Amino acid sequence: MTAPFLQVEGLSKRFGDHQAVADLSFTLARGAMLALLGPSGSGKTTTLRMLAGFEQLDAGRILVEGRDVTPLGPAARRFGMVFQHYALFPHLSVFENVAFGLSKDADRASRVAEVLRLVDLAGFESRSIGQLSGGQQQRVALARALAPEPRLLFLDEPLSNLDPSLRERTRAELRAALKQIGITTILVTHEQEEAFALGDLVAVLKDGRLQQLGTPTELYEHPQNQFVATFVGRASALPGTITAPGRVRVGDVDWPTAGSATGAVTTVVRPEDVVFTDSGLPGTVVERRYLGGRALFRVSTAAGTLEIEAPMASAELEAKVHVTARRSLSFNRDSV
Repeated sequence: MTAPFLQVEGLSKRFGDHQAVADLSFTLARGAMLALLGPSGSGKTTTLRMLAGFEQLDAGRILVEGRDVTPLGPAARRFGMVFQHYALFPHLSVFENVAFGLSKDADRASRVAEVLRLVDLAGFESRSIGQLSGGQQQRVALARALAPEPRLLFLDEPLSNLDPSLRERTRAELRAALKQIGITTILVTHEQEEAFALGDLVAVLKDGRLQQLGTPTELYEHPQNQFVATFVGRASALPGTITAPGRVRVGDVDWPTAGSATGAVTTVVRPEDVVFTDSGLPGTVVERRYLGGRALFRVSTAAGTLEIEAPMASAELEAKVHVTARRSLSFNRDSV
């Protein structure tokens, strides 16, 4: 079995009485992209700073290709970093910004040209930073981080300064460039859509603790607890009872479910998991939101409030409705 490229073991960090990161462990294969996802204060940035060597660990160790790099400073670790606000030098040209961390030898110009081609900025060498758009500045920051050929790349909220219309296109460009280079990458974000678009794996953090690590599909389809279910995508959490293998009772009706727990559970219902029907769990539409070709409904039931995404053709239905599951639902084992 191939050894992991990056091995993180038991990272912990406390600031006074606040436990910022607690016993965090994971592994990452060479060339993989990991997104650290969580709300503000979940420990994402502290984790990134510990990995980069900017923050001292209280406990744990970091191994790269089997070598313990924990005692090394940031420069000796040979990791690259793209900061949230890019930290570009406005008085320097694009070339000078990208070349800033390179030794002044004969290969300097060719290396700058190479990384600018990778980020689709060939020919921009003489431009000033002020002449660039936000997306172009982000790519200059990426080129500068890649120029010294780091072993590992860190991205701290890399797209947060871009407007929504530019962000989606830049995500695709960023992922394509990093996959072409084949560099192992860890990024921090608080946006689920960004984590799913960029990460091969996503680590969900809350209060400094790892809640779940998996592919975007695994996190969305099989959340391990209620926090992950409701933080990753839209979801309604309703009390339920497992009545038989593969069946969960929500309100007065039985719905299909995945898993083998028994007794009281919290049932996780995605907006696309349920549909309007002629019979099933009765409810009342309390809110409608239009989403272009589809609509999002909030339906009050005896078991709790559900969100349902349905075609616009459903928008004219009466307030009194019935809903039923269209596929197996997820649940966690926390007793309600």
